[in-house]
Amino acid sequence: MDTRISTLFYATGFSIMVVWLLFIGQTILLPIVLGVLTVYILVTASASVARWPLMGSLPSIVHRLMVLLIFVIIVLLIVLMISNNIEYILSQLPLYQINLQTLANSFAEKFGLESVPSLDKIITNWWSKLDIQAYALRAVGSISSVGSVLFMTILYAGFLFSEVGNFREKMLKALDGGAGQALGLVAEVNKRIGIYLTVKTAINIILACISFVIMWLMNIDSALFWAVMIGLLNYIPFVGSAIGVGFPVILTLAQFGSVSWAILAFGLLMAVQTYVGNVLEPKMIGKSVNLSSFVVLVALVFWTALWGLPGAILSVPLTSVLVIILAANRGTKPFAVMLSADGDL
Repeated sequence: MDTRISTLFYATGFSIMVVWLLFIGQTILLPIVLGVLTVYILVTASASVARWPLMGSLPSIVHRLMVLLIFVIIVLLIVLMISNNIEYILSQLPLYQINLQTLANSFAEKFGLESVPSLDKIITNWWSKLDIQAYALRAVGSISSVGSVLFMTILYAGFLFSEVGNFREKMLKALDGGAGQALGLVAEVNKRIGIYLTVKTAINIILACISFVIMWLMNIDSALFWAVMIGLLNYIPFVGSAIGVGFPVILTLAQFGSVSWAILAFGLLMAVQTYVGNVLEPKMIGKSVNLSSFVVLVALVFWTALWGLPGAILSVPLTSVLVIILAANRGTKPFAVMLSADGDL
């Protein structure tokens, strides 16, 4: 009994120490984790490139360099697109303000209200109470932080990706005769996380493409930008899809000044989200992560509180790795069973 209490005590202390280290070490650890998870996608993409006609005869380093170059170009294009679309949306704000004021006036007239405060007055009152310097410094700090994390993620992913081929040999030499269990554990992590991230990325690309077509047909401003945001935010379980749809719907209301048009955009985009989330995603991903829905929700809250938006995106892969590690040890396997969706490990 004393042994169990002491074990629980040490395990609790160790867990608190790990969480504390994750929190204070966010600046260092977050790019590394993002880089490692990026490598999973790049490795799968590199294996796919090797199966292309005429590519199989080339050495694997060529496949990896090609995939890495494509990845860097895509990231740079996304960053450039975000910057350009933010500038465009800011230039359209006066028009959006007029449309929203017209909509507010029509609602006031319809419901017999004498008057509604003008947006100009609301903005003026809000602006007078705003500490512009503080918010500007915070915004600049956030942008520079995101840029730094993005740069380090690409850097780490590039170096890790170049060493993937030697990883197994290094593990064998480092652990000598006891490498079997460690390599099996790494292989299981690679299999589950690799499948999840690759298939989830493919699903998000499909979702973004369909969403883009809908918004393009409806002539919504910055349709490509919002489609990319919907795809990226869909990495976040449960709430990501709703957040992704909410932004373009609000923009539709401001752009057209029409509630019916905004409702149509919401209905079409949510229909796609519902199909992808309830039909396509379970069919394609299957049991690659096999986590309880409650555990996914708790993990989402925990990692978001710890690392913010990146933590929300990483919550499922990181929790899945934890379950795999717990399942590999006889003493902690019951915890892995309880964290899984159906107890089948």
